[in-house]
Amino acid sequence: MNRSTVVTLATLALAACASVPSESARNVKDGDPATVNRDCKLLGTVNGRSLFGGGEASRQDDAMLDARAKAAAMGATHVVFITVDSTGMFNAGHAAARAYKC
Repeated sequence: MNRSTVVTLATLALAACASVPSESARNVKDGDPATVNRDCKLLGTVNGRSLFGGGEASRQDDAMLDARAKAAAMGATHVVFITVDSTGMFNAGHAAARAYKC
């Protein structure tokens, strides 16, 4: 195989892995800021990103899913998104959220 084929296959493999949400990430729900601030424990802030493919909405969704996965790894049950965008270098998706355990 030539180098460009290897690079292409590696890129596709990474994109496929990044787009498959974990079950724990799917279980992290959006929280109402007024409720979670009062009734839940703040675990910290998480940052998600998406680097590959799709339109703006797809990159933002992938970044939010990445943030949910990181929140789940902390033991969070809910997140409140602070920012979600797909601007900046390479139009990559970015999402920042506060992670809570309720």
